[in-house]
Amino acid sequence: MSLNSLSLIVFLPMVVLVNFLLPRRWRYVWLFFASCLFYLSNDLRFAYGLAFCIGTTYGTGLLLGKGRGILRKFLLGGCVFVNVLALCLFRIPIGGIHVAPLGISFYMLQALGYVVDVYRNRVKAEGNPLRYAVFVAFFPTVISGPIQRGEDMLPQIREGSDFDYRRARSGLYYLLGGYLLKLVMADRLGAMVDFAYNDYGNMPGATLLFATILYAVQLYCDFAGYSALAIGAAKLLGFELKENFRQPYFAVSVRDFWNRWHISLSSWLRDYVYIPLGGNRKGRCRRYFNLLVTFLVSGLWHGFGTNFLIWGALHGLYQVAGSIVSVKEKRRQPAFFQLAKMGLTFVLVDFAWLFFRADSAEQAFHILERILFHFDFKQMTYYGSYMLGGTKADLIFMLAGMVIVFLIDFLHERKFSIEAFTMNRVHLAVRWTMYIGITLFLLLVIVRNYGQAASTFIYANF
Repeated sequence: MSLNSLSLIVFLPMVVLVNFLLPRRWRYVWLFFASCLFYLSNDLRFAYGLAFCIGTTYGTGLLLGKGRGILRKFLLGGCVFVNVLALCLFRIPIGGIHVAPLGISFYMLQALGYVVDVYRNRVKAEGNPLRYAVFVAFFPTVISGPIQRGEDMLPQIREGSDFDYRRARSGLYYLLGGYLLKLVMADRLGAMVDFAYNDYGNMPGATLLFATILYAVQLYCDFAGYSALAIGAAKLLGFELKENFRQPYFAVSVRDFWNRWHISLSSWLRDYVYIPLGGNRKGRCRRYFNLLVTFLVSGLWHGFGTNFLIWGALHGLYQVAGSIVSVKEKRRQPAFFQLAKMGLTFVLVDFAWLFFRADSAEQAFHILERILFHFDFKQMTYYGSYMLGGTKADLIFMLAGMVIVFLIDFLHERKFSIEAFTMNRVHLAVRWTMYIGITLFLLLVIVRNYGQAASTFIYANF
């Protein structure tokens, strides 16, 4: 089961209904049961990784709360070591097959962040094992995040909340948006990108370049779609999760991009890797070194392939270069200059995405070689180069969808809340007609794909 599976249509309403029928003091027990059912429905073999992570970090948290002096450092170091070692061992393919438990990279970072926060006395060690298990294995976030902090999530689990119509309404809004991004955009863009990358040796450079641009959009729609679904499902259950994306392709620098993209991961790396390494407190050279190490860690977190290491190194070098050439802006810059910086940032990020998408570094360099040296400008005027296994109508549909996604992000960038406008300014009849129309459209998409395996979220593989 996943957040985009048909079974969720039955599972989520049932969990929500029972959750609010139970007294507050029993809701975490129900959420623990529901989270176990959700996670184990994917594959019972995945249970050992989750159980190991919960057990070791819960026990370490309790001991840290009681320990003193150097003992606490040994406890923290031992817990981090065994969990990181387990993650590394799980990520090593056996016989060419990856057997890592689903979502291990996400829930392990979340659990280790909790342990570090207990060590730093930022949060009190959770004494109830079931409440702690819900924190780590909360079913909307366990597979692909967003990565939560103990100080934000544990109080919500302890206290619970009553049903709130406005929050539930907002949750449904997020769910609709997430499904549109995933089912309508990401899955179809993914098929187009796969068409080009799976036969890259026979594809002209213009086609591969177009596919690489589409991959940037696909990855955003896929992961932002999952984050919206997770936030929406959590809202229905009475929980508030922090936003994980903030119009990343409107960034004017790579540093700005990482303040907008996968915010829960970038902030985690900042607080638990970059700052402990010394951050920017020990001189310029040390700061550059810390930036490189942090992004290399990010690359290794995504995978042990050389292509991920190159992807992380590129972003580290981008950050270093940005720090070297950055100048303090004394006045508002012209719009065209801002657009130029946005364009350059997208080019740099998309170039790195090529290595992220490729199956190996060797494949990435082959694709890059074909883009650079097998680029025919005549192909740029021939729409057949961009159809990528679909029809002209499919291409037009996807381009229109990309324009809509861009316009929505533009409005959000301008601090215009579409949700607030829809709820407060649109007539009730019009609003519900729109909701019903979108729902029917999504059902049509689901029915059209009935019998096909549900496309997994990209980040579920990390």
